[in-house]
Amino acid sequence: MDRKYSLPHTSRFFEPTARRGRPYLPFAPAAKASTKATTKAEPAFPRRHPWLTGGTVLYAAFVYFSIWRRTPPEDVAPQDFDFSFRYNATAGTFDQDVDSIEWFYGIPKLRKKLIQKAHGNVLEAAVGTGRNSEFYNLNHISTISLQDQSKEMIDIAKAKWWETHPEYEHCRFITGSALGALPPPPGESREGRPEDEGYDTIVATMSLCSTLEPSLFLRNLAGHLSYRNVATQASVTGAPDPREPLPARILLLEHGRSYFSWINRLLDNLAPAHAMQHGCWRNRDIGQIIEDSGLEIISSQRKHLGTTWSLELGLPAEAKGEKRQQWLEDTRQKIAVLPAGGKQEHVQWIERIKERGEADRRSEELAVWRTEQREKMKKRDQ
Repeated sequence: MDRKYSLPHTSRFFEPTARRGRPYLPFAPAAKASTKATTKAEPAFPRRHPWLTGGTVLYAAFVYFSIWRRTPPEDVAPQDFDFSFRYNATAGTFDQDVDSIEWFYGIPKLRKKLIQKAHGNVLEAAVGTGRNSEFYNLNHISTISLQDQSKEMIDIAKAKWWETHPEYEHCRFITGSALGALPPPPGESREGRPEDEGYDTIVATMSLCSTLEPSLFLRNLAGHLSYRNVATQASVTGAPDPREPLPARILLLEHGRSYFSWINRLLDNLAPAHAMQHGCWRNRDIGQIIEDSGLEIISSQRKHLGTTWSLELGLPAEAKGEKRQQWLEDTRQKIAVLPAGGKQEHVQWIERIKERGEADRRSEELAVWRTEQREKMKKRDQ
C-alpha cells in the first residue's frame, strides 16, 4: 500500500511522537484521518502585529528622507564649533538624557569591557558625570585622577565615585582643560626621569565629539603616558606568562562616522542642531582624527554600523623615552597658536548670530512701541 508523507508542524519538530514504539522522524508517514474533532493548529510563525513593523519602517523612511533633503538654515553653526560650554547647563540632567539610548545600544557593556583593562596610575580625561566609575577594577589600579573642564560635571562625578567606591583613598579630581598641561600622578616627582612622570592608563570615552581640537587632545594625552612597565599581563588579564610587560595605553570609546554614506548624510544633517543643544559633534571621523594625532592603534573594534569605536592606542616611536618631552613641547606649541576666539569662520558665525539677535531685539521693541501707540490712539478717540 502506498504511503503519503507530510512535513510535521515546525513547532512540534522536537516533540515526541504519539505513535507507540516508533521514533519521531522529520518525514514520518502521515497519520490516518480521525473522525474526532481536532483543534486548529497554531501558525508556525505567529503574527505579531504586522502593522506595527510596517509603520515603524515607513516612519523611519519618512524621517530619513525628510532630514536628508533638508537644507540647513543660515544660522546653523559651522562644523566643529566649540559648544562644550553646554555641559555646564545640562550636567544635572545628562545621565537621565543618555541612560536609555546607551542601554539600547549596549554601551555600558562596551564601557565595562574597556575600562577593566585600566591598570597602574590612571587618568580619565573628560570624565563628564563619571559614567565609567562603577567599572574600574581597583585591584589593578594604584591611583586614579578624574579630569573635566566643567565644574558642574566634576561635582556629579565626585559624588558618584564616592558612592561607588567609598573606601578608596587614592582618587583625585581635576577641573581644567585636557588641552593644557596635566599634573603627574599622585606621588610622582617632576624631578624624576621623564618616562617616570606619566600615567600607565589614560581613559577617554565619548570625549572627542566635544573637544575643540580632537587630534591635539589625543596628542596631549599621549604625551602624559608613562614609558615604564609597572604591570604585567598576568596581573591584569590572567595571561600565563607573568614576564610579559603591559605598556602604557590610551583606552578610547567614541562615536562618529559610519561605514555607510547614507548614515553619514543623516549624521551630517543632524549634527549642527545636536551640537547646539548638547555640545557634541557626533559626525566626526574618528579614524581620521587618530591618523592626524600620529598615535599607534594597538587594537580596534567597531559596532553599530561602524559608528561606535572601541580602541587601544599606544605611543608612537617619536614619543617614547627621552623623546617624550619633545613630543609634549611640539603639541603645546600647536595648541598655543590656536586662535583665541576660535577659527575665523566660527568668529564670523558668532558675529552674525549677535547681529541677528540685535535685529530681532530691535524688531520686538518696535512692535511693542507700535502696540503702545495704537492703545494711546484708541484711548484718545474714546
